[in-house]
Amino acid sequence: MSMINPTRKTTGVAPPAQTNLRRLLLGVLLLVLLVLLFRACSQHENKYEKIATDLTVALQNNDITAVDKLQNAETATHVNRGLVGRWADRFAPLGKIKSVKEVTPAGAAARRHEFTVTFEKGVYHEDLGLDPEDKIVHFNATQNPKK
Repeated sequence: MSMINPTRKTTGVAPPAQTNLRRLLLGVLLLVLLVLLFRACSQHENKYEKIATDLTVALQNNDITAVDKLQNAETATHVNRGLVGRWADRFAPLGKIKSVKEVTPAGAAARRHEFTVTFEKGVYHEDLGLDPEDKIVHFNATQNPKK
């Protein structure tokens, strides 16, 4: 004799509580995967790229106060409104900054960082020298030729 109960119906479908739990777990898993994918695809500035961005924006805006905050105390005495104004004259017509990418070559001198700064209307190569407190002691920028 068979032990099958003819009055009990088997449909192969999980009870509603298990179905809801599966949906919840699937939703959480999907959310975690989306967050991981977003974080992997988005690029974050490193601290040196942030310093270069802050300096370039300050120069572009002719903001000597912001430039002074980024400078080493000794080199800040060499920076005046005329120098900041000349950089503003170069950077302002280029439009907003689209990206700042560190391109420091392997084997570069310690505390020396190089960047490619892409504006809406041009590209510059920047060279920064930093002290141990990450304050700027050297800055130079050259315009990259159009390709």
